[in-house]
Amino acid sequence: MHHIKTQAHITLPIPQAPPSCPPPKLAIDVYRAIGDFVAKMDLYHDQKIASIQKAKIALEQIKAHTDMPHTLESAIKLAALGNIIDYGSADEFDIESCLFDMDSMEFAIYDISNLKQRLASARELVYIGDNAGEDVFDSECIKLVMQLYPQLKVYYFTRGTPIINDITLQDLRDNHSPILEICEVVDSGVRSPGFLYDDASAYARGLYDRADVVLAKGMGNFECLEDKADPRVFLLFKIKCAVVANFLQHTQGKFVLKNLAPESI
Repeated sequence: MHHIKTQAHITLPIPQAPPSCPPPKLAIDVYRAIGDFVAKMDLYHDQKIASIQKAKIALEQIKAHTDMPHTLESAIKLAALGNIIDYGSADEFDIESCLFDMDSMEFAIYDISNLKQRLASARELVYIGDNAGEDVFDSECIKLVMQLYPQLKVYYFTRGTPIINDITLQDLRDNHSPILEICEVVDSGVRSPGFLYDDASAYARGLYDRADVVLAKGMGNFECLEDKADPRVFLLFKIKCAVVANFLQHTQGKFVLKNLAPESI
């Protein structure tokens, strides 16, 4: 067993993870223990509200001052930009100092052609959300994607319980997110800051299994899904830590749109 020592010098036992366990799975017990100790399960409630409000202002400014064509490239770039919001990253993060700068974005991996091919014939898209505030950008992305591919049914997955600053269905309802009006939002049941298939509800697993395309946002979803050889899955995130940068052999700070198992369609 590992232990966390609090400022009050009380140690909280945290189960040791097996070697095959992705870090987001271990986070379930870590944040439950912290929540129990401070008697507050939604530890980042205030940060989530601030992030959503900041994201709404930033999106309006981008739409007012940026000429964005109605293309899949624009939709993906906008969605990726939202992933700069992350209170769970290794670096210190403050939403008030966050700059949503589309002009400086660089992609280390950009499998947009594969995504276009898959969406052209797709009927169902599972879009796995990540952090609160990102949902504002995700909403605009989904709106564009549905205009480009009107045959597409989109399901937006949230976390099943508060964990770090990840978005939940309750967060969307409390902040009157427009995403609730444009696609089906699904409480995935997942308790970790990354999509763990075995932890998901039966309904979420069924949607995931039959989806023609899966677009998963953020490094937590990357950590949970990157070892799956599934050509349907695309990971979209900003590289925020040295470990992931070294694993991908790309520079920290760049963005990634990665198809897990590219194939000819």
